[in-house]
Amino acid sequence: MTNDPWLLTQEPAKLDGLVPVTTSTRSDEATRTIRQALLTGKLAPGQRVKEVDLAAVLNVSRQTAREAMGELIHEGTLVRVPYKGVRVAEITPQDVLDVSEIRLYLETLAALRIAAQPDRSGLQRLKEALEIHLSALDSGDVVSADLTHLDFHRTMYEAAGNPLLVKIWPLVAARIQMAISLDQSVRQDAERDRELHQRLYDTIAAGDPEAIRAEVKYHVQDAATEIAPSMDKSKGKPPA
Repeated sequence: MTNDPWLLTQEPAKLDGLVPVTTSTRSDEATRTIRQALLTGKLAPGQRVKEVDLAAVLNVSRQTAREAMGELIHEGTLVRVPYKGVRVAEITPQDVLDVSEIRLYLETLAALRIAAQPDRSGLQRLKEALEIHLSALDSGDVVSADLTHLDFHRTMYEAAGNPLLVKIWPLVAARIQMAISLDQSVRQDAERDRELHQRLYDTIAAGDPEAIRAEVKYHVQDAATEIAPSMDKSKGKPPA
């Protein structure tokens, strides 16, 4: 037990499902390993994480573990509770629905603006982001699939040509990341992921405003409505 306020004073999460990182100087590798454990359910919402144990399991220094945890805290995947340490963030069914409501408005606007651009420059950027995401899905790498999924949606905001959407993205990115990661960990269906994103891109490329509104709703809000009822409300995860 330690008196270090950064560390948890309660029973730590089970970390035996993680594998050692190959180097003790790369915090990005540690971050990736932790993220993979989150996506595959080896670290579950609400579990407590101790820096000292994480460093030992990943075979990295405590400084590297601290940096990795700090990155995940910054993106909202882990949360630091004053005087109680760090734990995996929890997301409730209502959180999922609230995020989808905000995304519906913002991403519909982004999609419509991309479709309306005469030079199709935003659509080209979105196509490139889609191809990267599809390649990640093909690779079977769940971390790359998660990150490129988020990047596809970030590209929608940035390619729309609306400076306010660009400024809004950092404010909503952490919650969108959590919603995307939850969807991926619950469904674990790469083919569905591929189909949804290809269809969303194709609909935007076709340019029909009503079809775009309907497709964004299906992609964002209907998907959230499907997931929310199946979640364990006390833990923000699907029932075992």
